[in-house]
Amino acid sequence: MPEQARLSAIVVVRDDEDSVGRDVRDLCGRLRERHLAFEILAISDGSYDTSLTLLRFLCADLPELRVLGTARSGRAFRRAVALAQGDVVLLWEADRGSAFPHAILGWATSRLQRKDAVVVRGRFMLANRRAALPVLLEARGRGDEYEAHFERRAARLGLDLEVVGRRRAGRRRLLAPVLRILSV
Repeated sequence: MPEQARLSAIVVVRDDEDSVGRDVRDLCGRLRERHLAFEILAISDGSYDTSLTLLRFLCADLPELRVLGTARSGRAFRRAVALAQGDVVLLWEADRGSAFPHAILGWATSRLQRKDAVVVRGRFMLANRRAALPVLLEARGRGDEYEAHFERRAARLGLDLEVVGRRRAGRRRLLAPVLRILSV
């Protein structure tokens, strides 16, 4: 990623009060270590706990952090991308079960020099905002559903997209044999 490019890290929060503060603080620290110009936008996608309240307290220690409030279900990335100021956007859902994978971020940013977007399935997405903006503003959903929607829209628009990792078996695929038996 070019030195002057500003990164907008968008963190979607859903009932993560036990770990979201630590995870956002860690992400901020790692981005500072890389000497990047960045902002972190936190937005709730149907969170019912105190995750956003905790993040609002963190704003005093992390001037790069902005808490945007709550978006309609499945539309958090859309709202945050519309408010992002960076040339590059990082989309990360904090509730996916693990801390942010910093080692993979370095690899993804190097790939972004030749691609419009990089999708690391089940982890995060990184995109050149200007090139991917039409797709970022249309895609919707949560988790794997969002990734799949983004990938389909990007392919239709001819974006140069790199996708790594496998898609996890969705609930529908897992339940298909059971539903077939019940429908007999």
